[in-house]
Amino acid sequence: MKTPQHWYEKNKSQLKQYRGQWIAYDSDGIIAHHAKYEKNDSVFTPRSTDYLIGRIYETEFVEPVKFYPIRFKILKKHEWQPKYPVTLQFQITYY
Repeated sequence: MKTPQHWYEKNKSQLKQYRGQWIAYDSDGIIAHHAKYEKNDSVFTPRSTDYLIGRIYETEFVEPVKFYPIRFKILKKHEWQPKYPVTLQFQITYY
């Protein structure tokens, strides 16, 4: 590749595995990767003077969100009072 940016554009689909990490890359490929920037910067030795360091965020290369239909069944509310036949028996007493 001519520049690191050309390599990045051509190989963007391969960077999914580096989500949440800092990567250092040049026109030939990835030089180093690590979750912490400080460790990434101290681990690698550049193969050329023309390289880039960038972060692959966790939100990149995420599969599209799938929406599933939700169906609601409408429940009707009724005021229902049971009606039972009741027979009252009583006795009257006078004093």
